[in-house]
Amino acid sequence: MTTTNPMTIERSAGRKRDPHTDVAAIEAVLDLVSEGATLSGLSLVAIAEHAGVSRNSLYRRWKTKDDLYLDVLDAVNRPLPDSESATAREDLVAHLATLVERTLDRRASSMLRALQAEASAFPELHRRYFAEVVAPRRDVLYRIVRRGIADGEIRPDVDIPLVVEVLVGPLLARMGSGAIEGLDPRTTSHRIVELVYAGIQAAEPS
Repeated sequence: MTTTNPMTIERSAGRKRDPHTDVAAIEAVLDLVSEGATLSGLSLVAIAEHAGVSRNSLYRRWKTKDDLYLDVLDAVNRPLPDSESATAREDLVAHLATLVERTLDRRASSMLRALQAEASAFPELHRRYFAEVVAPRRDVLYRIVRRGIADGEIRPDVDIPLVVEVLVGPLLARMGSGAIEGLDPRTTSHRIVELVYAGIQAAEPS
């Protein structure tokens, strides 16, 4: 179950924020979507009733459903590891482990599947999610791969965007299908990285 930390919700709507309202509304959206509600079918009125907060407090806090949904999507992303490991390989394992943890969170996965299913109905939300949430995390993985190249761990001729797509692809597929049985953050991330490293690892000096 996703537990929303009010300290991780940083966007501002121009008014003083009530952390209780933020958390209650985000939790309500996650509950309702995981129970089968669609993003287009939800209303701020229904969300307010489920959250136990006033409709006016939601209208003051979020001007549109897109704004609220973007905060929900931001909240379900696990914090990235902030320590640099001894090797790029270890950093990749640690970062993929956070993706596995999100994949195992059924409410988070339900929210992401809902966004994918209704991308055409929420094009601006879809664009903002990738620009404001996905892209910064992807850039971290790019930097780790570049570090591996600079340190001689990874071949200098690799296609960095392709390597990152191959690393995260299995987890995105599991999240999309809901087939999350048997996933373990550390074991799964380690297995994925080892498989990819078999193709990108730099040759040992002769």
